[in-house]
Amino acid sequence: MKIALFSLAAALLMNQAATAANPVRLPAGYSLETIDIPSEITLGVGGLAFTPKGDLLICTREGEVWRYTHGNWSRFAYGLHEALGLYVDPKTSEVWVMQRPELTKLIDEDGDGKADVYQTVNADWGLSDNYHEYAFGPVRDAAGNFYGTLNLSLSWRGWARSDRWDIGRVHDSKMGHAAKYRGWCFQITPDGKFVPYASGLRSPAGITINGKGEIFYTDNQGDWNCTSTLHQVVKGRFYGHPSSLADDPAYAGKNLNRITEEEYDHLRSRPAVYLPHGELSNSPGEPIFDETGGKFGPFEGQVFIGDQTKSNEMRASLEKVGGEYQGAVFDFADPLQCGIVRNRFAPDGSLWIGQTGRGWRSAGEKIFGLQRIVWDGRTVPMEMHSISLTKTGFRIQFTKPVDRQAAADLANYKIKHWGYIYQAEYGSPKVDLTELSPASARVAADGQSVELDMPLVKEVVYQLTLSNIAGADGAPMTNATGYYTLNRLRE
Repeated sequence: MKIALFSLAAALLMNQAATAANPVRLPAGYSLETIDIPSEITLGVGGLAFTPKGDLLICTREGEVWRYTHGNWSRFAYGLHEALGLYVDPKTSEVWVMQRPELTKLIDEDGDGKADVYQTVNADWGLSDNYHEYAFGPVRDAAGNFYGTLNLSLSWRGWARSDRWDIGRVHDSKMGHAAKYRGWCFQITPDGKFVPYASGLRSPAGITINGKGEIFYTDNQGDWNCTSTLHQVVKGRFYGHPSSLADDPAYAGKNLNRITEEEYDHLRSRPAVYLPHGELSNSPGEPIFDETGGKFGPFEGQVFIGDQTKSNEMRASLEKVGGEYQGAVFDFADPLQCGIVRNRFAPDGSLWIGQTGRGWRSAGEKIFGLQRIVWDGRTVPMEMHSISLTKTGFRIQFTKPVDRQAAADLANYKIKHWGYIYQAEYGSPKVDLTELSPASARVAADGQSVELDMPLVKEVVYQLTLSNIAGADGAPMTNATGYYTLNRLRE
């Protein structure tokens, strides 16, 4: 089948038709552009990756890979099985795609811009016809290892008017393992070997790796996951959903239902950041670190996370406390035109956002789409840059000097914290909700930060909302609420 390449004239028309959307919430200096997609293309985005030349490759849930270059569209590959991730080698331009059943290398042997060879790299995980068995990734480390994540099977009794998926559920939860290694993060070595890497994942729709070689993934709220989360992946760790332990040799022959929720709670690694369900996130997709060198504004090093249901873009600032990551998350852009599953920074520093709503439902009027957020390179928005933990409370760092008088007024801070229940049931309500006021607010001499003193409790989420606080230049804040996940106290 020939791959259609649209004419230059059509491409120019598409560029002219690209529209700027108007989210309710978007920091000053940032704009949102919508890429016009030709009617011939169904672009339920599953993955984004840039080539060394700056072309954008897009794999889709419909099983295709498209190349987008300066307004031109061409199809690179087709006939794939729900492709939900791409990796392009930054030096060689080699392309790998994550299909539901395997990691595949796409090879263009004759150099005509079309993949001629679909080479299986590894297919050693299990797969049934259960619709919920997604495969996400890949990301790659400096040693050439690939990493991906595997969704659990949807297994509750009677689903689809059948008991056939009533497999592997623990303590009557909804998700199970109808096939091998469901609920695992895995590694694929340079020689193609499959290595089970970490367990306890539920619906891990996004995975990323930063410049330090640290791997993170997002998980969706559900059974054994009280609210959506961002975790650092460390080899050998268990992240909370027991169904995956059926494939852990340490649990061979053991009845997972005889292990109590309290024991599982003791075994699990807590998330770096909780994403409060409903008010901030419902179904987070791919996290991506801003490592643009300042091309995307004042948030270098932070993590940007899109949400598939709420169609919003979040950002998280992380710090290490007691040797483990925790930190704060803020809304950034909200809402966009469709559910966000994939993020990718372009060489010019713009953030490209891949979207799909098909079957998963999302805010926004579109069922798929492609947008990008661009910083103007000049404007510094007035925002909470980050929230960090002190021994006596929190330090709020601003992107630029704050109105010192307003920042020193304790009445301008509304603070509360709550916990979540770790349980087999779906999600968790907020528990032990506590409202409090800071005992003091000390504004730094340069006006760039304020330290708030207050009682501190670990293993809760703190919500800090600022009111009547603006920049020293009068600039208002777009996002005045931050959520800090406090797992550990500073010693």
